[in-house]
Amino acid sequence: MDSPASSSSSLLWSASVLGRQLLLLGGLISDQAHYLPTPKGLGKELGNREAPPPRDITQNWCRIKSNEYGQLQCRGCDEICSLLRWGEVQRRKDVAFQGSSQPRTFHSNFRELNFCASKSGCDTCRMIRRAFFLTQITGFGAQSLEDSDQQRPISAVLNLDPSGDSLSLTIQAPNNNTPPVTATVPLSRDKPPVSFDPTREGARLQPDFSELRKVVQDCHENHDCSWKYRWSDRNPSWLLEILGDGQIRVVKSPDSPVQYVVLSYSWGDPAAMPAAEWARIKAAATKSKNGIPVIERRQPFSRFELPETMQDAIAITDSVGFKYIWIDSVCIPKGTNWDDEASVMHEVYGNAAFTLAASSCTKATDSMLLDRQAWKHRNKACKLRGMWLQNDEPSLDAVRLCSPVSHRGWTLQEERLSPRIVYWAGQRWYWSCQERQVAELSDLGRTPCRNSQQTWSLPQDFLQVCQTGDTQRLDEEWLDVVEAYTRRDLAHAKDRFLAISGLAARFYNSKVESGEHFATEEYLAGLWRDNFARHLAWSVDKAVDPEHNLQNIAPSWSWASLPLKVNTNTKRSFTQAEHFRFIRVAGQVPALDESKNRAQAVEDRGRMVKVVEVEGRMRRFVVDGAQKVSWKQIERRNGERVGFNFSVHPGSSLFARHPADGRVVSKEAHRGEIVGQLDYLPSYGGDEKEFSGAGLPEGAEKDLICLELGDSAMLLLYRIPGLDDAYRRVGICTGYGNRKGFFYGCESRRILLC
Repeated sequence: MDSPASSSSSLLWSASVLGRQLLLLGGLISDQAHYLPTPKGLGKELGNREAPPPRDITQNWCRIKSNEYGQLQCRGCDEICSLLRWGEVQRRKDVAFQGSSQPRTFHSNFRELNFCASKSGCDTCRMIRRAFFLTQITGFGAQSLEDSDQQRPISAVLNLDPSGDSLSLTIQAPNNNTPPVTATVPLSRDKPPVSFDPTREGARLQPDFSELRKVVQDCHENHDCSWKYRWSDRNPSWLLEILGDGQIRVVKSPDSPVQYVVLSYSWGDPAAMPAAEWARIKAAATKSKNGIPVIERRQPFSRFELPETMQDAIAITDSVGFKYIWIDSVCIPKGTNWDDEASVMHEVYGNAAFTLAASSCTKATDSMLLDRQAWKHRNKACKLRGMWLQNDEPSLDAVRLCSPVSHRGWTLQEERLSPRIVYWAGQRWYWSCQERQVAELSDLGRTPCRNSQQTWSLPQDFLQVCQTGDTQRLDEEWLDVVEAYTRRDLAHAKDRFLAISGLAARFYNSKVESGEHFATEEYLAGLWRDNFARHLAWSVDKAVDPEHNLQNIAPSWSWASLPLKVNTNTKRSFTQAEHFRFIRVAGQVPALDESKNRAQAVEDRGRMVKVVEVEGRMRRFVVDGAQKVSWKQIERRNGERVGFNFSVHPGSSLFARHPADGRVVSKEAHRGEIVGQLDYLPSYGGDEKEFSGAGLPEGAEKDLICLELGDSAMLLLYRIPGLDDAYRRVGICTGYGNRKGFFYGCESRRILLC
């Protein structure tokens, strides 16, 4: 219970602030700074969670004043004013000045900032507090801002730029292994328009389900995507029925189509959680008997028996007005043929009312329904030294690409096959369909994120292109899928192809619908036959460790043979070489399973392809007599520009290999250089005959063979010992415009790629 003394102190302090504002408005006192000290007892009223650590009163940055605009401003924000004064000086010297200030600490830690925003009422701190919360995609990230172990100084840097000035805010990292927390507050001379303020009636800590219901209903009633991208009228085999009072049950899907929601989430990393927690996630799976869910799941049971992410997904589904939800581990009973279920994911997600992406959750035991701390305080325009401070609106791309769900391999097809998606982030939800993208609590007068370049396609672009049947764009979308997929992780590497089998089936169906590609198109271990040369031209950002390669699952020429979580590049200008031809699939590959849907049968067979025969012009990468030199001898740097200087050995043929990133260069005498990118780091400790690794052995650069793919693209190959015409891929070379005649005079050969 609060003591009378502390209550009186709080009331007197609040009254003094109010009196100060009234006197300012009446012109009875000057508008110069007058700090109002925070009462000594106020911190105790907040409990340990919000009270800042004890500090010297001379450095108490939570003491407030009223600034010249009648807004409450703390002493810490005086440091930000100092940065703005610095900017004014620079712009007086040079109107076109561009640059950044030195960082300036303005609060000791986030708890102090939170205290200042919540109890001292500093308008600037409220703006900055919201900026930090809005950058947190996950609920865990938002909660960690106030963790006692994460309390570090907060600094600001003023950035002066022609595209717009801004403040870069940073909470220092507790150690070198943890990245700092950052946020950006744009600055403007013009007052931002606030046409809609969702906080006008107070805090908005809980999600707005009524708004979400309207958005979903509007799409289903008024958008073409409500029918255009639906795959079929079939329901999943089993659904989870929501009965009310927290009760649910697994039911056989009705024969007629029903509206259901699909959950897309991450189970989490078992190595990063206690064994009991992982066991609880695994225990959510539905057991079966003779292919039928056990009676315990077919009878009503409490949703609280499931992990928190599933519990909250069920509550959200119910609140939006739907009575069925599909959750993979619950609705695919143990003992079911998982391959068969995975191959129809394009139907499960394509036919759903919407997909609920648990973007706020790092694991299945994280809650989705947490207080949205960003909306705790009234959204109020804030001004310092003539500059209006604003909050950036986190883009949908940021939520898609930075959430834990985006790191999981299975969720890529869950997203790309879904006509409608709700991304449930830590501070708001986002809706995305082909005709509309909207965020909860939007239209707050925030500016869009500057310099935000869209890396990958929008969620529904794949479905939209599949619908149009544009084969060129369809190939572009598949290459986009590959880039997005290779960077992700899988709990089981053996699922490398299975986790995108639905995308492959949808791609094939779209490609052959016109009849033009029915006889020729073929799935080849993650690549497609009709544009095979281009699909072979993928590259890695830099060479990776060969130890965890997946060449036991996929051939060396497929991106699927790379280790998990590798960044690749697939989208570049490409014109196929006239001499390159795909000949046939070699080796033992099963025939198409006629009992299955053709698209599923094509995908099943494509996973098994290991060897193909191709034809193209070939030559050595390094000419006879070339001398090996160290990379340091020939690399030349001029600022950010990187090039080569071969003057050390004028008139000589040279080659070199970068030991850290896998680049290789070959320079013939009096001709331009060719630069290639190896897939793997060097392999040491074995002679060529015994070598069986994935990469190019150290010292084997002279044995590199080039296979022409396009006008400026070629594979780098290494002959398999004991086989004259069998090669495996070890790298790629693209963009060698200064050596257009590299393959002139070379004869075409037929070889096996393994």
